[in-house]
Amino acid sequence: SKMAPLAMVQCLILSVIMGEFGEIVKRWDVDLSPSVDWYPMTVVVTSGFCAFSLNISSLMANKLTSPLTLCITANVKQVLMIAISTVVFRTPISFMNGCGIV
Repeated sequence: SKMAPLAMVQCLILSVIMGEFGEIVKRWDVDLSPSVDWYPMTVVVTSGFCAFSLNISSLMANKLTSPLTLCITANVKQVLMIAISTVVFRTPISFMNGCGIV
């Protein structure tokens, strides 16, 4: 509720202290400005939109379902991610690995 603005200020202060802010300012006119290349800004905006959507859907799932349902869904998601990535990246899986996945 009131932690998000404080977290944002903390992140900004730490980015200035660690030098990240200075690096962004240095690179802005070279390759980060939308007038130079639209791709970096598109990636940042799309990533922000996806993160926001994930948080909203997670909050809605927490509101509408039980903790057991969320736990089972998370386990099914993990198995599906492993199976799909195995197919996409053509990773060989031995019998023992398959037993560990299931």
